[in-house]
Amino acid sequence: MAHQKLSHTAAYIAVKFYGLTLDSNIGKNFSPFIKEFYAQVVQFLPKHLSWYYKALRSATWRRFFIASEELLLPGDLMHIICRKFYITNYVDEAIDNGFEQLVVLGAGLDHLGVYAATKGLTSFEIETPFMALKKEEFLASSNQLNSDLHLLPLDVTKNRISEVLRDNSAFDSTKKTLFVAEGFFDYLNQNDANNVLSEIATACPNHRLITTLFSLDELNIFHRFSFTTGVRLVGESVQLPYNKEGFINLLENVGYSTKRVLSYQEMEADLVALTGLNLPVLKGFYVLVVER
Repeated sequence: MAHQKLSHTAAYIAVKFYGLTLDSNIGKNFSPFIKEFYAQVVQFLPKHLSWYYKALRSATWRRFFIASEELLLPGDLMHIICRKFYITNYVDEAIDNGFEQLVVLGAGLDHLGVYAATKGLTSFEIETPFMALKKEEFLASSNQLNSDLHLLPLDVTKNRISEVLRDNSAFDSTKKTLFVAEGFFDYLNQNDANNVLSEIATACPNHRLITTLFSLDELNIFHRFSFTTGVRLVGESVQLPYNKEGFINLLENVGYSTKRVLSYQEMEADLVALTGLNLPVLKGFYVLVVER
């Protein structure tokens, strides 16, 4: 049956984030809750991945891990730190500005739904049925189930987001709603991406969307090959055929106005500079905030 496997993309993101935040220069930028969340995720992973929990506590092993990752795809590690840092900050900002609901698309093993629920925000995580089940198992095992968090199993390429949200009595389409699609649209084809965006608008006409983009045209041929091959090796593929300008046009064509486009260069000059680490952020990586 399709999708009956753990997303290794989600798993490796958790592993990389956990390992990097063991460095105090990086870890100081995240709350203890977030760092502990990913430490528990890594311990929950299957044995061929959970061994990283102990291994990455060694500074020597972390240096080797970083060097090998940077050799293949410079910036991949720090882009994970940046996406977690800035998206979390944007969620906090939305909460401060009166947003009342959070919907995370392709939630994977991410912390956002749980994090927002601990702040009293009604939160919904949409994931494939198998991943939603594994997330529930993890939350139960780590005692993090929350009545404000709702896990909604759904394959967005086959079923309607608007229906699964409306079928949940906790969802209120009249509330100020924040949607987050972190590392999500890149793995959909153009038709599915358009359908998802239309479904979001149907479910909640007035909302804000935080999303990310890999504009692969900004990578050189070797690094682009490393990126796409790495994605294929874990059973997935980058399908959306847009660069930054094309993706923004797609969003604007379905009624969004662009509020922010945070570039990898800005992330390097801001967060990465604060860490004091001489590491790049993956070229072509952007975080976008758009509204209808």
